[in-house]
Amino acid sequence: MPIWLMKSTPNSLTTHLDWVLVIIIFLFALTNIKGQEQVKESAPFVNISGGFGNIYGGYGTNAELGSGHFALYGTFGYANERVIDTIRLNSSFNYQLGLRYYFNVGSEVLFPRIGFGYGWVTNYYNEQIGNVKYDQTVFGINMHVGTQVYSAEGFIFSFDINVASKYTISNENRHPFFYSLYVRPNIGIGYDLTRLFSQSKRKRHIKNKAINPFE
Repeated sequence: MPIWLMKSTPNSLTTHLDWVLVIIIFLFALTNIKGQEQVKESAPFVNISGGFGNIYGGYGTNAELGSGHFALYGTFGYANERVIDTIRLNSSFNYQLGLRYYFNVGSEVLFPRIGFGYGWVTNYYNEQIGNVKYDQTVFGINMHVGTQVYSAEGFIFSFDINVASKYTISNENRHPFFYSLYVRPNIGIGYDLTRLFSQSKRKRHIKNKAINPFE
């Protein structure tokens, strides 16, 4: 018979909310400091993408609001039920909140980035766990590095590598067999919503000409 695994408890939910509050305060403080340091006003940008991976909550959406080099992002997604041997991994709805930094490499198409956030990492099973009941859903700090590629029509193609570790997850004592290094690919496709609100008529131009976040 498949073994049904435990889901999050009220105590773990409280921990998640505490972490989210800390991350939100940190992000707003950091973006406020960076905003004061910028002498020249930067153009805001907004986009939304759908994809798979940690920064999409499994299969889901990732919305982003930023200005200049910095952007806040939020994720909501769904991880489907899986069965590994006799172990049943329950489905779950997931989230992630974080901050990204974009590097200006002088390209009108390519926008490399690095991001940090708190939220869903994965639903997992490790052979070392055996048949003991455990908390299958892992939340914690995620880091991702990758790039966005913009098309002339405003479509966005995102490619990232997400990294997490048992040393940066919440409730570490409930996940003694989680991985020291957990790396997963993330792929998404979206649209630059800034184009819908821009007064510019240069809609055939790619992002860095029509709406340059670094200007």
